[in-house]
Amino acid sequence: MSRRTTPLQDAINHILARRDKNSMLEIKFINSVKGRGIFTLANFKQGDFVVEYRGELIDATEAEHRRNLYPSACSVFMFEFIWKQKTLCIDGALEDGSFGRLVNDEHRTPNCRMKLIEAEGKPHLCLFALKEIAAGSEITYDYGGKEWPWRKKLKIASIPSGQQCVAEPIAHDVEHHVISTDSFT
Repeated sequence: MSRRTTPLQDAINHILARRDKNSMLEIKFINSVKGRGIFTLANFKQGDFVVEYRGELIDATEAEHRRNLYPSACSVFMFEFIWKQKTLCIDGALEDGSFGRLVNDEHRTPNCRMKLIEAEGKPHLCLFALKEIAAGSEITYDYGGKEWPWRKKLKIASIPSGQQCVAEPIAHDVEHHVISTDSFT
């Protein structure tokens, strides 16, 4: 009987090859608000490696510089994290065909979790299944504690007739997301 590759080994294999699971994932357009997303073509088991968030690895100073240069829509593709007491960023703003940069936020019931993996002395951000994921499902993870614009609701105040309505954004409660460096068994 052949030995199954561990999720960590699977992640490292894909990191080193700089490839996605093209036979198990696909990009689909969802709508004009959400844009594109990543959907499964096969089932994933709890704990399985799903996809790497790829892009250029830069330091915090360069990340801040690029945020000031980029249109605001591109800044959502910049993923900051702490590695060896330094703030780093994966800049996924470049449309490079990789899947990880297109995984959407779901802070209530995500099906994946981001993990920090070291390969060849460099940090890599990888998504692993939190639960069984059926074929045809959208891959999601919790982007973290920021008040992302798509998480806000409009609260319409009750007003007397003849007066103008004022809409006030209200952010959802968000748990802070900590990137894990724990290993898999």
